[in-house]
Amino acid sequence: MTNSKDPLGQDALLAEASRWFAALDAGTARPDEFEAWRTGNPAHAVAYARIVAKWEGIAGAPVAPAVPLRASRRQWLKVAAVGVPMAVLGSGFLAERAYAWDSAKTGIGETKRVALPDGSVAYLNTDSALSWRFGRHERTLRLDRGEMALDLRHGGAATLRANDASLPLAPGLFDVRIEDGHAELTLVDGAALHLPQTASGLTLRRNDSVILVEDGSPRLETRSTEQVASLMAWRMGEIVFLDESVAEAASEFNRHLTRKITVGDSELAREKIGGRFDLDRPDQFLQAVSLSLNARVVTNAAGYELIR
Repeated sequence: MTNSKDPLGQDALLAEASRWFAALDAGTARPDEFEAWRTGNPAHAVAYARIVAKWEGIAGAPVAPAVPLRASRRQWLKVAAVGVPMAVLGSGFLAERAYAWDSAKTGIGETKRVALPDGSVAYLNTDSALSWRFGRHERTLRLDRGEMALDLRHGGAATLRANDASLPLAPGLFDVRIEDGHAELTLVDGAALHLPQTASGLTLRRNDSVILVEDGSPRLETRSTEQVASLMAWRMGEIVFLDESVAEAASEFNRHLTRKITVGDSELAREKIGGRFDLDRPDQFLQAVSLSLNARVVTNAAGYELIR
């Protein structure tokens, strides 16, 4: 039955547009699905433009000149404009601004320093991807893959998203890592941090790590100062192993290598090794294993194999 107070169904359209806006803002919606909805009906585009305009008015964000967009963003705007009135095209640009994230990434073996808008700094480790969105009412960072050292000591509080978790961060120095379906946040320097979002309300203190596992309860681990120093050694171009198995050490080194290290002997894989090595010198590690554990290094097209 048609609502006599809303014969055109505008309330329902605006409600649907609001849900899309909230999902895009939270980073939980797929842009391609949103585009299919918005371009599928001009009324959808108009409703979404009204929501964006309302948001801009509430946020008080000034309309700034358009900054250069990546090619994918230009293509996105071009597709968004098909069949949409010119007035809506302008609002489409506002929509892009409303949920756009800035981003940076590194390739295998590459590290990068990323200056954030508030004076904070993120250092990306090998094969990592970071997105962020800073505004008058929001300071959000999202680690999409890999690892970063996040220095908020000269900036301010922010929200971190990693592995579908959302954590409030106070000023401090953190290491954040995503690997094998879990995220790990370590407080390297700074005041104790209460995490009310976790089920048990964990408190993170210096040298503590909170492990966030998909579909599981977070757990807290306390590390030694030496362990935290080894965790951050990549910032100085080094990799440190503290009584790790050869298999674990090889796996860690492989994050930085295009030519991988494999361990072809199960007994050798369980042997323990320690030491400090240059990230760009896997030969140092291979030589250490060879000399200390009576192993042999076989070079092949894919990389290196350690065998007994």
